[in-house]
This record gives sequence, structure tokens and C-alpha cells, in this order.
Amino acid sequence: MKKFYLTYVIFILFIFHASAQDKKPEPWQYGHWLSAEEALQKYQGPITFQETPPPTGPVRNVAEFDRMQGVLVRYPFGIPIELIKQMAEGVMVTTIVLNSAQQATVTSQYQAAGVNMAHCNFLLAPSDSYWTRDYGPWFESDGSNSIGIVDFPYNRNRPNDDEIPKRVAEMLGIPWYGMNVIHTGGNYMTDGMGISSSTTLVWDENPTQTHDSIANKVRNYLGIDPYLVVQDPNGTYIDHIDCWGKYLAPDKILIRKVPPSHPQYALIEATASYYASTPCSYGYNYRVFRVNTPDDQPYSNSLILNNKVFVPIMNSSWDDSAIAAYQAAMPGYQVSGIIGSSSTPWVSTDALHCRAMGIADIGQLYIRHIPLHGNVPAQDNFLLTADLVPCSDSAVYSDSVLIWYRVNSGIYQKINMVNTSGLHYSGMIPKQPSGSIIQYYLYAADKSGHNAMMPLMGAADPFTFTAIYTDITAIPDTLWFRTAADLILGKATRLHNYTTASILLDSVQKEGHAGMGWWVDSLSVTSFPHMMNAGDSEYVHVRLPIPLSLDPVYWIDTMNVYSELGVHRVIIMINSELYTSIAGTSGKGNSLRLYNYPNPFTGSTSIHYQLKERTTVKLEVMNTVGKEVAVLAASVQDAGEYTLSFNAGTLPAGIYYLRIITEKETVTKKMMLIR
Repeated sequence: MKKFYLTYVIFILFIFHASAQDKKPEPWQYGHWLSAEEALQKYQGPITFQETPPPTGPVRNVAEFDRMQGVLVRYPFGIPIELIKQMAEGVMVTTIVLNSAQQATVTSQYQAAGVNMAHCNFLLAPSDSYWTRDYGPWFESDGSNSIGIVDFPYNRNRPNDDEIPKRVAEMLGIPWYGMNVIHTGGNYMTDGMGISSSTTLVWDENPTQTHDSIANKVRNYLGIDPYLVVQDPNGTYIDHIDCWGKYLAPDKILIRKVPPSHPQYALIEATASYYASTPCSYGYNYRVFRVNTPDDQPYSNSLILNNKVFVPIMNSSWDDSAIAAYQAAMPGYQVSGIIGSSSTPWVSTDALHCRAMGIADIGQLYIRHIPLHGNVPAQDNFLLTADLVPCSDSAVYSDSVLIWYRVNSGIYQKINMVNTSGLHYSGMIPKQPSGSIIQYYLYAADKSGHNAMMPLMGAADPFTFTAIYTDITAIPDTLWFRTAADLILGKATRLHNYTTASILLDSVQKEGHAGMGWWVDSLSVTSFPHMMNAGDSEYVHVRLPIPLSLDPVYWIDTMNVYSELGVHRVIIMINSELYTSIAGTSGKGNSLRLYNYPNPFTGSTSIHYQLKERTTVKLEVMNTVGKEVAVLAASVQDAGEYTLSFNAGTLPAGIYYLRIITEKETVTKKMMLIR
């Protein structure tokens, strides 16, 4: 009897197994893993996938932390409705539903939960699973700055899921491109500036393609170079990069951390070390942030939506530290912990990031900028350049392009950037003393209503660098004789060797030009050449004659200090009103108005001045050594306002002085030419 019963059970199990092999799983029966049937067809890929030519370059792959206008989810849900409610506060939630009946069901559920329906729309399309991250669209901008979608054969043989990117492109009215590399979104992250990462799963799942051919595909379709393909350190079936790492910014990556007793400890630490020694798109090595996951919590499997970060939490004692890790890595962001639904809980290989996919803002204004960082020489002003990319095809407001900066945690100040050509802009932060810590961010707006900051959170998370002297430096570097006492007592500058090595000081110019009779009254160096050791200082004292009746020919000159490293310049300036006052000439103080715009400028700038009375006028431009480089006016002019243009032509970039001389006054203004 027992033998018969056992035979019967085996027979029933065999029939059930055979029928299960013949029957394709229903959509809700799919797992995040491959089914037995899917595993047999793992490398076949969708037969119907058609590769297209790539977008016209240059191509930029949009990052997850770039501006998003929406998020893609699917019904039946893999995420709690409370999360959908929070996401709908700021972006459009696009829900994939099978038909209008499902749409009505979801609408009812959303309304009951208090979801903002004005921020909800629906994509009616068949789907196989709720892992929208894995099969969802990748966004790019092309050479015309238009947003499109790059699609790929999904690494699961789930044809309905695989069609979703094409349907999203149709819904948004943007181009669709097919890239024939079997892939999955959970195993791909990009920095938005040309670097992306995946695990070696992408190589395993494309056995008919070489590693170089895969790299060429992502370069052509997504603008990625280099493509960082690394070993998966987790040792699980999924091999998805979002199970252990996440780009938070072009220079930031979050990597999970486990205790030394964890079996994957060595591999995870090796991965963290790899990124910490790998250059990011800004030119320096990645800043690696860690989040503790001792029990394999899926904290790295989070979602960034503009200024919000949604982190999957597990009702664990480690949840608070995970939230704190994100807050430390992403200042200014709103970080929220999200508990999974009881029916679809978070697991270590499948959490929030896998089940929601950001939809890029197709009209975004993007600022591409390589920041100043670390120690930066303090001898000159700090030049910043940026490319502004308005994907809406709307013009950028020229006066909206700003550098906001502060020094040593002071008050933020703004400087306008100047359009140098096309989408390129330049601006300068004024030079600061050695040891100054400068923080800054960029801002711009366009006529479509979009605005952008770089970094995204602006003042809450600015770029930072430190000004240091790296040469013989004169402090001060300008000797400005403002008063009669200055003429009598003279002015001094200190030459200091800020390098870590000795520098041979060759000589110091002793006298000024014939038209400006300054001279070196005293010098601490007794003979030349003179060796200045690291940290040494030498002093130079300069005097000017007291004029008897005539103004000097020059109001500005340069004293040159010569060393084995080159020429170091100290500007000498005289207050012109000081001379007219001493010479007994009556004047009208500040009655002359003189300025130019824009300043800084590139090819040309508009010069404006106002005369209170009829007078002879000479308007000229001088370089920093007092040499005249252009005469813009030399005539008798009536009272009134005047405007003219100065074209810098082939003059080199740098500081220039605009000077107007009338019968009673002389006014000098500084201009900055940027190339």
C-alpha cells in the first residue's frame, strides 16, 4: 500500500511538473530572477529587436540625479501607494496599466490614498512585471540637444516589458534608438558626463560580442567613455550594480559596507578601493561614501527624484544610519525612508530602485562644468567655464548666467558669466589670499521657464577649492598711491616664497618709466642673484615724487621682479585726483562717469561715459604695464552721454585699464578680457 501511494505521488508530481514546463508563467508569477524557462533562453534575446543607427553626436547619457519630469511605475504594483503619493508631490507619475479597466482601478486606489491626480497619467500597454528600472528607457541628448530614448534587448525574455521603452518614446513624442546590447537597468549607472558602470554581467549576457564592441556600442549610442565594467562583489544570482553601488553625482559614489566577518567583505572593500582610486569626470578620484548593510539590507537600491531621495528601509536598527549616510553624502536633499509593502517586501537583491524608473525632463537646461577643486594657485583670478545646454531649444537669458561664490563661509556674492561663443560661457572669481576656502555654484535660466544649478543643490552642496600661493608672490600686488602721505612715506610690498623649494631671485626693477618717476627707495636684498629659501620674505619700498605743477604722463605702471621661475609683476597706480589737487587744479571730483558692459568681456564691450561740460577728451585703453593699446576718442566733445564699442581684436586675455582724460579730471576703470 505504501509503495503504491509513493508511486502515485511521484506520478502526480511528474504530471504537474510537465504541465508547468508547458505553461508560460502569468505576469504576476515572474520573479526578479530568471525562471527555468527563461534561463534556457538567457542568451537568445528578443528575436524582434531591431537595431537603429545611433543618435547624432555628441551624445550625453542623462544621469539618474539629473532633472526628472516624471517616474515610471507599473500596476499591479511592486511599491507601496504611499511612495507613489510622495513621488506625485513633485513629478508626474506614469503608471503602466493593461487597459482602461485597470486604469479605473488604479485611479480609484490613488484617489483613496490622496495621491495628487494632477500629477498622474497612464500608459496603456501590456507588461510582464513591475521591474520598470530593469526594462525601462535610458535617456540621452544628441548633437542638437534634443532628448531621446536608447533602448536595448532586455535580458529577460519578457516581450511586453521589452516594448515599454518604445511606448514611452511614443507617449513623450521623442526619438527612439535601438542599441543591440543585451542589458538591464539594474546593472547600469551613469554619471551624466560620459562615464558609466556595470558588472561583468553585461559581458556574460553578450557572448557573441567582444568587450571592445560592447564598449563601442555604449560610446556611440550613449556617449560613454570610459565604460567601467567591474566584477560583482556581492556573489548573488542577480549581479546587478544597484545591489551594492550608486552614483550620487559625477564625483560621488555610494557603496555598501559589511563587517569583516561577512563572506563578501574582501570583495566589497576591493570594489570601494577601486572607485576611490579611479578618476571621475571632474578629473580627480571618486569620493566614495559608505552605507552599512551588515544583514544585506538593500540601502543602495534607492531612487533619486530631483531634490528627493527615497531609501528602502527594513524596520532595522541600521535604518537610521542609512538615512544619515545619504544625508552626509547629499547635503540639501530631502531623504526619506520607505518601508516596502507586505505583499512585495524589499529584499537584498530587489528593492525600490528596481521597481521605479525616472523619466528625464525632456526640456531640461543642463550645465556642463568641470569644477575647480583641491588647491588652486592664488596668484590670479579664478577662471570658470561652462557649457549651457537648453534641451527645450529656448534661448538662455544672458544675464541669468551667474557664478555665486563665497570666501571662508562668508556671504554669497554673484558674478555674471559672459557668452564667449555658442553655448560656452566664462566668468572669473576674483583672486583671494592664500589659505582662503572658496565655495561656489553656477546658475542659469532659459526662456522656456527652466532653470538649473550646478551642483544641483547649489549653496547647500557647493564646489569647494582652496587658494594657495605656488610661486614668489607680492603682497600686496598693487601699490596704490591714494593720498599725499602715500607720496611722502612711500609704499612697500613683501615678496614671499610660498613654494616648498628654494628659488633664485635675479633682480628687481629699480625705476619706473620716464612719465611716472617712481623708484625703489629701499630693498632688503643686498645683492643679486639672491637665494630665497622656502618660506623666506624680502621687502621692497617704493617712493614717488611730489609733483610741482604738471600731471605725470602715466597713472599706472608695473614693477617687475625677476626670478628663475619668470617675471612677477607689481602694479603701481596713482590716484589722478591726488595730482590735480596737489598741482592746484580745481576739479569736480567724481563728475565724470565711466563704465563698460559686459565686464568681464570677450570679443568686444560697450563703453559708456558722461561729460558735465564741453571739454577735450582722450579715451584710451592700457595694459597692466601702462602701455597704450587703443585710443578710442581724442577730440573736443560737448556735454552729454556717449557710448562706443571697444573691439579687443587679437589682444591676449587679461586685465586692461580704461582711462578717460579731460581738462579737469582723469578716471581709470579696470576691465577684464576673457578668451
